[in-house]
Amino acid sequence: MDNNPNINECIPYNCLSNPEVEVLGGERIETGYTPIDISLSLTQFLLSEFVPGAGFVLGLVDIIWGIFGPPQWDAFLVQIEQLINQRIEEFARNQAISRLEGLSNLYQIYAESFREWEADPTNPALREEMRIQFNDMNSALTTAIPLFAVQNYQVPLLSVYVQAANLHLSVLRDVSVFGQRWGFDAATINSRYNDLTRLIGNYTDYAVRWYNTGLERVWGPDSRDWVRYNQFRRELTLTVLDIVALFPNYDSRRYPIRTVSQLTREIYTNPVLENFDGSFRGSAQGIERSIRSPHLMDILNSITIYTDAHRGYYYWSGHQIMASPVGFSGPEFTFPLYGTMGNAAPQQRIVAQLGQGVYRTLSSTLYRRPFNIGINNQQLSVLDGTEFAYGTPSNLPSAVYRKSGTVDSLDEIPPQNNNVPPRQGFSHRLSHVSMFRSGFSNSSVSIIRAPMFSWIHRSAEFNNIIASDSITQIPAVKGNFLFNGSVISGPGFTGGDLVRLNSSGNNIQNRGYIEVPIHFPSTSTRYRVRVRYASVTPIHLNVNWGNSSIFSNTVPATATSLDNLQSSDFGYFESANAFTSSLGNIVGVRNFSGTAGVIIDRFEFIPVTATLEAEYNLERAQKAVNALFTSTNQLGLKTNVTDYHIDQVSNLVTYLSDEFCLDEKRELSEKVKHAKRLSDERNLLQDSNFKDINRQPERGWGGSTGITIQGGDDVFKENYVTLSGTFDECYPTYLYQKIDESKLKAFTRYQLRGYIEDSQDLEIYLIRYNAKHETVNVPGTGSLWPLSAQSPIGKCGEPNRCAPHLEWNPDLDCSCRDGEKCAHHSHHFSLDIDVGCTDLNEDLGVWVIFKIKTQDGHARLGNLEFLEEKPLVGEALARVKRAEKKWRDKREKLEWETNIVYKEAKESVDALFVNSQYDQLQADTNIAMIHAADKRVHSIREAYLPELSVIPGVNAAIFEELEGRIFTAFSLYDARNVIKNGDFNNGLSCWNVKGHVDVEEQNNQRSVLVVPEWEAEVSQEVRVCPGRGYILRVTAYKEGYGEGCVTIHEIENNTDELKFSNCVEEEIYPNNTVTCNDYTVNQEEYGGAYTSRNRGYNEAPSVPADYASVYEEKSYTDGRRENPCEFNRGYRDYTPLPVGYVTKELEYFPETDKVWIEIGETEGTFIVDSVELLLMEE
Repeated sequence: MDNNPNINECIPYNCLSNPEVEVLGGERIETGYTPIDISLSLTQFLLSEFVPGAGFVLGLVDIIWGIFGPPQWDAFLVQIEQLINQRIEEFARNQAISRLEGLSNLYQIYAESFREWEADPTNPALREEMRIQFNDMNSALTTAIPLFAVQNYQVPLLSVYVQAANLHLSVLRDVSVFGQRWGFDAATINSRYNDLTRLIGNYTDYAVRWYNTGLERVWGPDSRDWVRYNQFRRELTLTVLDIVALFPNYDSRRYPIRTVSQLTREIYTNPVLENFDGSFRGSAQGIERSIRSPHLMDILNSITIYTDAHRGYYYWSGHQIMASPVGFSGPEFTFPLYGTMGNAAPQQRIVAQLGQGVYRTLSSTLYRRPFNIGINNQQLSVLDGTEFAYGTPSNLPSAVYRKSGTVDSLDEIPPQNNNVPPRQGFSHRLSHVSMFRSGFSNSSVSIIRAPMFSWIHRSAEFNNIIASDSITQIPAVKGNFLFNGSVISGPGFTGGDLVRLNSSGNNIQNRGYIEVPIHFPSTSTRYRVRVRYASVTPIHLNVNWGNSSIFSNTVPATATSLDNLQSSDFGYFESANAFTSSLGNIVGVRNFSGTAGVIIDRFEFIPVTATLEAEYNLERAQKAVNALFTSTNQLGLKTNVTDYHIDQVSNLVTYLSDEFCLDEKRELSEKVKHAKRLSDERNLLQDSNFKDINRQPERGWGGSTGITIQGGDDVFKENYVTLSGTFDECYPTYLYQKIDESKLKAFTRYQLRGYIEDSQDLEIYLIRYNAKHETVNVPGTGSLWPLSAQSPIGKCGEPNRCAPHLEWNPDLDCSCRDGEKCAHHSHHFSLDIDVGCTDLNEDLGVWVIFKIKTQDGHARLGNLEFLEEKPLVGEALARVKRAEKKWRDKREKLEWETNIVYKEAKESVDALFVNSQYDQLQADTNIAMIHAADKRVHSIREAYLPELSVIPGVNAAIFEELEGRIFTAFSLYDARNVIKNGDFNNGLSCWNVKGHVDVEEQNNQRSVLVVPEWEAEVSQEVRVCPGRGYILRVTAYKEGYGEGCVTIHEIENNTDELKFSNCVEEEIYPNNTVTCNDYTVNQEEYGGAYTSRNRGYNEAPSVPADYASVYEEKSYTDGRRENPCEFNRGYRDYTPLPVGYVTKELEYFPETDKVWIEIGETEGTFIVDSVELLLMEE
C-alpha cells in the first residue's frame, strides 16, 4: 500500500467525478450546465422527438445550437482534456470553437427559415430560401467536420465532433424528407440521401474508433487509474456513444415515422470508498472483474444487505440480488452472494422495484487508518450506510440501509431534465450491485468492501411495449430465454450488448435461439417485423411470433468477420407480411445454419397502416421488378433471375393496391409480363408449362404413369407436376425431354433449374457425353399460413398469393456450379452441363430426366428452365474438349465391339429358325437355345440409356430388330407346347391335384412344382393329334430316396414315363436324349441368365441435408453406365437352374386324341421345373 501523503492531501474523495473540484493545471469546470447535462438532454430529445420537422430543428436550437457560446464549447473540450491529461494546442482549440460558433449562427438562420417555410409551405420565395439555407448549411458542415478530426487531437475533440456530426445528419435527413417540397429534383434528393446513409456509417465508425483509442490510453494498473478509466468510459458513453447509437434512426427511408429506441448498455459509478485514490496498487484488474460480464437484461427487484463489524465499526459486508427477466415474464431468480454474509446486525432487504426503480444513491463512506500494525488494526475502507431514492412522480419515501450519506450518484450521472425534480427527470436507474472485495477479517493489512453500482438508461423499459403509432426497437438482450447462444459485448454503437446465436452443428435439436417477450396495448394494429443482424455467410434464419413462423429464409452475408464489428457489418431482413398481436406475446429468431453463427442486435416492429403498407408494397415491388433486368431499359434478364422468381414478383405486382397506386401497378405489370416473355424465349425446354405429357414425346415431355399435372396453387403460379413413388425400382416414375441439337451452341455451358416444393429421392439427370446427376431431398414447407394470417383461399376459390411464402431476395444467388456444393435456398435446384462441338447429323442433344425409383419417393416441381449460361473459356473449355474426345474414343470402341457382338447375336438368332422369314423354328430348337440367343442379343450395349431404359440409345435399332425375332421364337415355341401352364408360372392353373402339393418361387424368378408326399398326384388332360409324334420333355430335381415320375398315357394303354432319382452314377434311359451328366454341358453352352446392357444407374447414395439438396457430379467418367434392372419386353426373364436339376425327354406317338400327363413320386420330395409336350415337325 502506498501511503504517499501528498496524494492523500491533494486529491480528496471523488475528485475525478465531482465537477466542482475537477483540477487540471489550475483550471476548473463550472458547475451547472456541463457537457454531460447537455448530452443527456440531447439523448432524451433524440429518443423522444425523433420526427423530422420544425419541432426537431428548433429543439436542437434550444438544447445546443441556439444557446452555446465559446465557454460551453470550451467545456466540452476541457472535459476530455482532463480525462486523458492532454491539452489541445491554442490554435486548434480556437479554430474548433470558432467553427462551432459559425455552425451555431448558421443553423439558427436555417431553423428560422425552416419555421417560416413550414408555416407557408407553398410560398415560392420561402421554398427557394430553404434550398439556399440547406446548401449553405450542408457546405459548412461538410467543411467544418474534418477540422474536428485534427491529427493528434481526435480524442479530446471527439464530443464536439459527434455534436457536429449529429447536426449534419439531421440536416441531410431534412432534405431527404422535405427536399421535393423545397423544389429539389429527385436526383439531388437521392444523392443527398446516399450521403446521409454513407455518413451515418462513417461518423459512427470514427467516433467508436477514437473512443476506444482514448479508453486504452487511460488504462493503468492501480485503483486511481481504474477510476479515471471508468470515468472516461462513463462520461464518453453519455456524451458520445449514446448519441452515436441513435444515428441509424436518421435514415428517413428505413425509419419514415417516429422511432422508439432503447439504450440497454450499463455504466458504473465509482466504488463508494473514501480512500480510493491510488493507494491500492495493482487493483485495477480486480475492480474491472467485479463488473458483470455481458448478460441478458434483467429487472432489479431487491437487495438483501448483510452487515459486519470491526472494532465497533459496522459496515456493508455483502449482499444478494433478486431479479426478474424483462417483462416479469418468468420466475424471480437470485444471484450468488457478493462479499461476505456478515451477522453483526440483522440483514436488511431493500426493495428496488418501487415506482420506476432506484434512480439515486446517497452513500456514507467509512475509512479507518491503522495506528500500528496488528491483527486488530487493519486499514478499513468500507461503506456504512446508503439511501436508495425511487424515481416517481410523487414523493415516495426512500429506503435506507443504516443511514444516508453525502456521496451522491447524481454527481456522476445527473438527470436528463433539470426543469423538474430529479425523481422525475432522472436519466438512469440502478440495475445491479456487485462488489469489489479485498482483504479478510484476519488480515493484517486492510479490509475493503466496495459496492459497485451499475446503472441503465431509463429508456430501457421494464416491459417490451410495442407502440401502435411508432417503429419500436427492442434490443435482443431484452430477451428472457437464450439457447445455444451467448451475450457478447457491443461494439459501442449499438446502445448495448448483442446476442450471438451459435450454429447447430448439423443437429436440428441444437439450433441457437433467442426469445423476447412483447406486449401490445393495441390488438388491432398490424405489424411487420424487421431484424438487425450480422453474419459472415449467407445464413438461414427463422423468425417466430408466438407459435407461428413469420419468416424463414436465407439472408445474405453482411460482414467479413464478427470480430471488431463496424457499422457496415450489420444488415436487416424483414417479414414480407404484417400480423396482429393475436399471434402471441413472444418473438424469437432461430439459427437454422449447421455451421455458421449469427449476431442479433435488435427486433423492430413496424406498424402497418393502409397507406404505409401500400407504399411499402409498392417500393418492394418496384425493387423486385427492377432487379429482374440487366439494365433500366429492360432489354435482358439477369442470368440468376429464375422463372419462379418472376412468378413471385408477378404476385407482388398483382396484389398492389388499386386505390393507392393503380398507375404504378399497371406500369410494373407490363414490365413483369415482358420479363416473363423474355424468360420463355430463353428457355430451351418445350412445354415448360406442362400442358400435356406423352402427346408428342419427341417434341415435349415424355413420362410414365404416376405423374399428374396440377394447376397453380399458393406455391406455383403456373402448372406443376407431381411424381409419385414406385414399388419396383426397375419400373421408376419418370419424366424426360430431349433438348434438340439444333438449339445448342458449341462450347457453351447450359443450366437446368427449377423450383421444388418438396421431394424425396428425386433424381435429376443431364446427359450428353455422360450423365450429370443430383439427388434432391427437399423437406416440404408445411403450413405456409400462420393461424391468424389471411386465408390462402381467394373469394372465388383461387389461391390467395397476396403474401407469397417465398421471401424475395434479388441478391441471393441460387445457382450451382461445377464441383461446388449448392449454397442456396433448398427449394431451388440447378444443374450445369457443358456442350462441346455440335453435330446436327449426330443429333446428340441433351437429355433431361427426372426419376423416382423408391416406394417413399415423391416430388412436386415446376418452373423448369434449360437455358444458355455462358460461353466456355479457359479450363472449362479444355475440360469439355477432353471429355468430348474421350466420349468419341469410347464411341468408336463401342462401334467396333457392337459389330462383333451383333454378328454373333444374329447368327444365334438365325440358327433358331428354318428360314429368313423367321416364321418357323428348327425342329431341334429348345428353350435353352432361345435363351442363349437372347443372352447374346442382350450383350449389345447402349441399346437404351441406362439412366432410363425407355430412351433409345445408339444401338437401339439393331437391338430391337433382334429382340423382335427372339420374341417370335418364344411365341412359336409356346405354340408347339400343348401342355398348358407347363412352367407353373400361373400356379396350379390347368392342373388337377390330389393330396398336398405346392408351387414355390425360386431365385425370385422361377416357379417350380413341389410334390412333398408319395400319395400326392398332379395331372392334366391334353388333346393331341393321333398318329403324330410328340416329345415329352421334363426338367426336375429329386430330393431324398425314391423316384419321381412323370407319366404319359392314354385311357387303356400306350404308357410311358420319365423317372428321376437322386442319381450318383450315370443312368441311360432307352428313350432319353439327355442324361444327368449331359445336362451340365448343355447348361454351360446354352443356359444361364443373360446380362442386360443396362447394368446400373450410375448412382451414388443420396445424403440429404437440412433444407439443401445433395449435389453429386458424375461428369465425364470413363466407366460404363449400366443398369441392373433387366429390360423386360413382355416375356419372363430367364434364370439358370441350380445344380442338381435334370432335363429328360422321350418320344411318344398317341393313338387317340387325348393323353394324360401325371406327376408323382414314391418317396422324399419331387421338384418339377417344367413339363413340355412338343409336336414333332413333319
